[in-house]
Amino acid sequence: MALAIPMEEELLEPFYTWRDHFDFQEVEHLHVIHVVKKNITPLEFGLMESPDERTFKEMAPTLKKFLQDEVKKIIPDYFRGEITYKLSSGFHPEEDVVDYLKKIEADLIVVSTRGRHGFQGLFHSSFTEYMVKFSPCDVYVVRPSVKKI
Repeated sequence: MALAIPMEEELLEPFYTWRDHFDFQEVEHLHVIHVVKKNITPLEFGLMESPDERTFKEMAPTLKKFLQDEVKKIIPDYFRGEITYKLSSGFHPEEDVVDYLKKIEADLIVVSTRGRHGFQGLFHSSFTEYMVKFSPCDVYVVRPSVKKI
């Protein structure tokens, strides 16, 4: 089983609710995944990659600590399985996650969504949508709670 943990609070919140409805007793190994998206910015003197390898290596301990802290909020105390953290950077995080899921032969990945629909979601490239289309395993999508008017 794998969890694709985002950094944004609005995307983390649904994981906290989902945990109460999932039975972790059958899970032997949990893979916690986060891929930092790299960007290329054109400058007068060439292209700049952000974050570069040095910056990513400096960020990695802080990011891993963040993931560990979030997992404590998501995984119940009774979980006794093994946890592996996969932290990387790439230009196409969704492709990196699919490749990792194939490598570990995952049977399930849990992802979150912003829940954008219609025109608001039309031009938004969605990591979750990519996982649903191309993941080699089942995908469970946790959604933000609907605010009642």
